Amino acid sequence: MPKIGMPSCAMMAARWINPLRIAAENGFDAFEITCVYPSAEPENTPPEIIAKAKEILKKSGIEVCVHAPFFDMNIAAFSPGIRKASVLITQKTVDFCAAVGGKTMILHSGTQTYEQIKGIPKEDNPLFKIQWDNNIDSLKQINDYANAKGITVCLENIGFNSVDQSFQDLLEIRKAVGTGLQFTLDFGHARLGEGAEAGIRMLGENIKHIHLHDNHGKRDDHLPVGDGNSDFSGYVDYFKTYSHIITLEVTEISKDPQPMLRSRDNFQKLLS
Repeated sequence: MPKIGMPSCAMMAARWINPLRIAAENGFDAFEITCVYPSAEPENTPPEIIAKAKEILKKSGIEVCVHAPFFDMNIAAFSPGIRKASVLITQKTVDFCAAVGGKTMILHSGTQTYEQIKGIPKEDNPLFKIQWDNNIDSLKQINDYANAKGITVCLENIGFNSVDQSFQDLLEIRKAVGTGLQFTLDFGHARLGEGAEAGIRMLGENIKHIHLHDNHGKRDDHLPVGDGNSDFSGYVDYFKTYSHIITLEVTEISKDPQPMLRSRDNFQKLLS
């Protein structure tokens, strides 16, 4: 059976230590610290908060993972200064992950500055090629830094305006960065693109983490499971045999845990 995880972004208006307490009180198997303001700032976490979190994690037996920041930064930026700062912030997030006892860090590729023209291969787009190469270079730095500290980096499928536009892109990125790089399969993002079935087939055993949330097939809503119209029934056997963390990535700018708890209840009903 999978390890069902709660993310701090489900209660984004609260500091991450409070959602962690909720996760422990409600018997979650895992907890994902989503490093977005105001929930979590990996550069500015007091040592006493880390110590308290480790105490909760030890007592509850919860496995922790960390989602690296993705707002206000771009590891594929044209600007060397922005790129350098983005890599440094991500490496500090690796340090934060290690400090709380995590072994997995979820990461996004960089963002495209200019939208690609449909139908033109990326190798024929010189501006995109620069950002592709910048993304690879940054990911190498981050992945090497993380692996040296015993942290596995899981690159998430994004699409939208990200450097990665397909599962094939993710495979090409991994080939360039190194086989230590693994993947997070986000079912909500996949539904808006090639579909989760293609992701499972193409990324295979290198899927070391999953994001599961609902939508209505038009936007990346990050709803509780059951609040959209996604059909997860065909993946039940896959979920049951999956041995890593499945984070139910509900996103709510609030302090209310009820949407998250509803998502967990609906997911457990699906599994049963």
